[in-house]
Amino acid sequence: MEESFKPNSLTINKLLTDSDALYQIPIYQRPYKWSDDEIDKLWDDILESFYNQEPNYFLGSIITAASGNGTKYLDVVDGQQRLTTLIILMATIRDLYPNINRKQCEEDPFAVGIEQIKNAIMVSDKFGRLRLATHSNHSTDFDKYIIKGNILEHRKPYKKDLRKDEAPEYKFINTSVEFRHRLEELGESQAGELLNYIFNQIKIIRIDCSNVGFAIKLFQVLNARGLDLTNSDLIKSFLIGKLHMKYDSEVVQSKENQFLQDWIKCEDIALDVEESMNELFVMYEYFLLAANPKKSLYDELERQFENEDPLDVISDFKAFILEYQQHVFNSKNKLDYSFFYLRWSIYWKTVLTTALHTGYPDIDELKQTVRRFFYLFWIAGFTLTRIKQTTFNLIKWLKEGKLINEIKYELEKNLKENKVQDRIESALTGNIYHEQWCKPLLILIEYNQIDNPEYISLKDRNIHVEHILPQNFHEVYGWKHVIEDDRDGVEWVNSLGNLTLISGKKNIQASNDAFENKIGIYQGKGKHGTSDDKITSFRITQNIFDAFNQKKIEKWDIDSIAARRSKLLGDIEEILQVDLFLIR
Repeated sequence: MEESFKPNSLTINKLLTDSDALYQIPIYQRPYKWSDDEIDKLWDDILESFYNQEPNYFLGSIITAASGNGTKYLDVVDGQQRLTTLIILMATIRDLYPNINRKQCEEDPFAVGIEQIKNAIMVSDKFGRLRLATHSNHSTDFDKYIIKGNILEHRKPYKKDLRKDEAPEYKFINTSVEFRHRLEELGESQAGELLNYIFNQIKIIRIDCSNVGFAIKLFQVLNARGLDLTNSDLIKSFLIGKLHMKYDSEVVQSKENQFLQDWIKCEDIALDVEESMNELFVMYEYFLLAANPKKSLYDELERQFENEDPLDVISDFKAFILEYQQHVFNSKNKLDYSFFYLRWSIYWKTVLTTALHTGYPDIDELKQTVRRFFYLFWIAGFTLTRIKQTTFNLIKWLKEGKLINEIKYELEKNLKENKVQDRIESALTGNIYHEQWCKPLLILIEYNQIDNPEYISLKDRNIHVEHILPQNFHEVYGWKHVIEDDRDGVEWVNSLGNLTLISGKKNIQASNDAFENKIGIYQGKGKHGTSDDKITSFRITQNIFDAFNQKKIEKWDIDSIAARRSKLLGDIEEILQVDLFLIR
């Protein structure tokens, strides 16, 4: 197959209105992603060149290739964000100023009127100049909101919606709203002059390639020189390019469709598990290498995939992340919940997913073992450097099918070599309130006391770590007995025994009060998460009320804190399988 390309310097007029100006965003491309920052930069650059009356403003390049499906549409291999944005700008002008340049068009042959605008958006009111094949929903939304919609009815989307990368309809709407505001500031007359400038004096280089495979190779070369693309974009284009090189022309289209169906499924999984495709590919890279990468993500995976069938690659990647989605992220198991409070998430996620993907037989015991390892190193105060190589060893052992007792032995040896036991005892003895692991550890204790708990999110700002003995107890009524105690209560305020979990406004109500008044709040009234007046205390907090109600404690003092601390250390011993006898 002959490989060639032809660069064409085109005005925006020719880019959008010539007979060959029909464009298709192929299915393997990422969705439209431009945000306010990119819109601002494009608008400011165009406006500056307009005010300075620069004779030619270069907008960049796009790479195209014949779509190969019998249509006259050109596949846009690179430049889809700019091209989509230009079409949205044209649609915004169409709806905002339907009479733009009406008088000028009667006198100036280079003036651009509403008919040219409409022609830049659609051909003969039937075929869109730009067609989105990235996803059927994307095409429908673009048609609904931009091509045939009324942009004047659009409202600025919420920030949470704009963060949804795989739901570009919000970004379509946002771009149209941003352009509408800027065009309204200019007014119709000046917007008409700007339109003439855009159509006649702004240029773009369209590089037409002989086939998609060659276009993708050219795209990769240009990216290596600085284009803003993600690693997952490059991986996708690399694999698509290999498909075109591997299969004959009569079957390549069906193979590409098969590949892209799997890719879209992977993007759906990424959306569900709240991870980027890049992060999921990093997990897969760690799984494949079982070692610390020496090159960039793209370079490592290009080497790994060089001799593989792209269909096998995407199928295995999909199966890999599907295991994580179904058996870790969407698990309703309190053991799985406990992982999501840990640091170094990319590492434990890869270890667990590797075990699932390889069909490791002792998966529950393996999860317990991995959780113990990560939590002990975290509480002991170690950094990523200390656990990184062991993580890669774990991945290697799982792929080799190493027995669970052998893995336990290796991890225990690691714990002893790093004197983790001594560091754990020291960490849990004194002030833990300001440690990042304080709230997660209390949540693990909470889970340990309930059979089927709901997931407790650290992102929930209604969940607080409560001091039973207030931090400023010297200034609060009801704590005279602690002040008069020979022992210094300050040393105990931030200790494990004086901390508990509490929800919502109850933390504010309870924080600076006498113990007798706190007790009623600790009792709780109903199910957490319904409404604030029915927020229950957690089980570890209700235990304090129960002990008071059963007259096991009559007041909260240093002895009470010490006793509760001993009890909670016993829970930690059970959860993390560590001996804390010396500090209990």
